[in-house]
Amino acid sequence: TQLQNPRSIYTVDLRNHGENTHDWKNTMSYSEMARDVLAFMDKISSEEAVIVGHSMGGKVAQSLALMAPERVAGLVVLDISPVRYYSDNKKASGGVGDDSGWKVVEQIVRSVAQIDLEEGGYKTKREVDAVLRDGILEDAALRAFVLTNLEQLRAKDVSDAESQSLLKWKIHWDGIVNELDRIAGFDVHDQSMDSNLEGLEEQQQQQSSQYTYDGDVFFIHGGASRFVRSSHLSTITSYFPNHMLTTIRGVGHWVHAEAPDDTIALLKRYLDR
Repeated sequence: TQLQNPRSIYTVDLRNHGENTHDWKNTMSYSEMARDVLAFMDKISSEEAVIVGHSMGGKVAQSLALMAPERVAGLVVLDISPVRYYSDNKKASGGVGDDSGWKVVEQIVRSVAQIDLEEGGYKTKREVDAVLRDGILEDAALRAFVLTNLEQLRAKDVSDAESQSLLKWKIHWDGIVNELDRIAGFDVHDQSMDSNLEGLEEQQQQQSSQYTYDGDVFFIHGGASRFVRSSHLSTITSYFPNHMLTTIRGVGHWVHAEAPDDTIALLKRYLDR
């Protein structure tokens, strides 16, 4: 897909993901990860950029825009709200986090983190795929998405320490599992936006008024997902008064994996506006 105005596009691996295997981190607050992205922008001498993020990356993008609005030329958020989600029976006033799907995400992360590649003696992605299929991930597309985090090593790249397995995760599962509660929430400038459950909706609105991003914000919601709810709209509006929300019908939380053509078309429309 060609943009009307050529742009440099960078895909950034957040901490504990992708090619950052040399620098695992023990903490994963959104403020920290936003500063990681700002440090990357400084490294490539980018004064401002359009920031695009999905799920956890979408919360990082939102936190960054609220922390450093002068560095953000535009913001696209895929299927996530700037609120806390819950995996148990705790529910905030107004139903924030109620039945959002976070419980499923947490179950997936915890289940995949328990797969020991060396102990299991797995040699191919197909073998790991079979384990996932027989466990919690029946959906083939979602399994394929998870397996993008699994690297098939070439024999010459395998060290003595890795000699028992030709596979390696490109994601720090243990570090992510330990930070799941923080990832479920939302923070700006190291300040939690959901410190108390009682009266959470009113509290979030008061806190969000401290931080705003007045640029154009485009929320893309999966029609079959419950991560963006009508109960979230007042909080979204408080942070991002100039936002637009659109829905891709029939797709779930992983909108860009389930509907890549539709997602790209919407991104192109936003970037070419």
